[in-house]
Amino acid sequence: AACCCAAGGTARGPGRRYAASGASLAAALLVAAAGVLILLQVQDRALGGAATLSARRLMYSDAWQLARSSLWLGRGGETWRQSYLAIQSQPYVGAEVHSGYIDILLDTGFIGLGLVLILLIFVLTKLMQANPRAMPTAIVLIAHAAVDFDWSFGLVWLLLLWIAAIGLAEGISGQEPWHGHTAAQRRWQFKLAVPLLAVVREGKQAHPAWRLLSLTAILMLLGWTVLAASLGISEVNRRAAASASDGGQIALLQSALKWNPANTSAAMSLSDRLQPNQRIPLLKRSMVYAPEHPGLSWRLAEAYSLRGESKAAAAWYDRSLTLDRFNAVKQTRAVLKLASLADWHHTAGEQAESIQAARSALAILQRYRSLAGGLHDITHLRNDREFYLTMLANRQAKRLENRLGLGHKRLSSPGQRL
Repeated sequence: AACCCAAGGTARGPGRRYAASGASLAAALLVAAAGVLILLQVQDRALGGAATLSARRLMYSDAWQLARSSLWLGRGGETWRQSYLAIQSQPYVGAEVHSGYIDILLDTGFIGLGLVLILLIFVLTKLMQANPRAMPTAIVLIAHAAVDFDWSFGLVWLLLLWIAAIGLAEGISGQEPWHGHTAAQRRWQFKLAVPLLAVVREGKQAHPAWRLLSLTAILMLLGWTVLAASLGISEVNRRAAASASDGGQIALLQSALKWNPANTSAAMSLSDRLQPNQRIPLLKRSMVYAPEHPGLSWRLAEAYSLRGESKAAAAWYDRSLTLDRFNAVKQTRAVLKLASLADWHHTAGEQAESIQAARSALAILQRYRSLAGGLHDITHLRNDREFYLTMLANRQAKRLENRLGLGHKRLSSPGQRL
């Protein structure tokens, strides 16, 4: 029996070794496959879309030119998202600037960026003193935000604060004595904190200003809560309108604007469901909160064109195309609408209005053709938005010149496309 057991043990020994080798090989293959997948994802991100180096170089250059207009205080929230269509030097796609620090610079200027950098340096300094092992993770988060829009997500800020809190807690607890004087430093901090707390307690009793300060803080917190609630209710109503009935959509969108008049998405959705006479005052009220929003100005132009007011329509078409110039669909539609208004005025016997509408359409067409031709001469062009001079727009030249009595002139462009 002993021999049998020994033989059995001998037989099982090689099997275990083979099983261990197989498990190691499987683990190695799994790690290799995961590495290949990660590399493919990194390659796809590095070579595709707006994340290429050339596109980011253009973004950063355009963002810096935009930031220079208000270096110290910035231009407010979501500056890049609302302004990049107007200032982009080439028709790339990039609603995000792909740099958290440049985004902060655009929104809050050097003052806001400086405060954020001071906070990050303070966190890194404290981590270095208390728990150096937590430094690499924090550095990766902070460094990656320089080449992507990480700071746009609250989760990233919470993750950084969580890493800092865990690292500092481990260092202060004494379980990880990275510095020999940690205990002495804690005793010194405790001795300093006790008299400070006593001073604060006496100050509260002796100076009524403390009560006023506390009341002010409570009121500010209450105001912030009410503001956040109103913004949240407005957004909930806007999203609910997408799945509601026709009558319910209008009511929900009106409620969304009541809670937040600056909700441009709700204003644009509501304007699409109203008559032209009702759209115009609604859109003008929204323009007060977002004067450089290309969607609002475009809808104003469309509303005026539906009313047959070619002069106002031309002005708002110009405004919208200035804010979104690399949009071939809008450029073409503006030319067509104004050309149609010119014909309509001519049929109605309004020759002055007809000539004015035709001149406005021809001016937009000439700028459109010049812009498309200028892009055609660029060697390394980022034309993610596929901006070209459409043949449909270019064919309106003869129609408009005949309306103005200028005769036919061939208008063509190397950037022309159907």
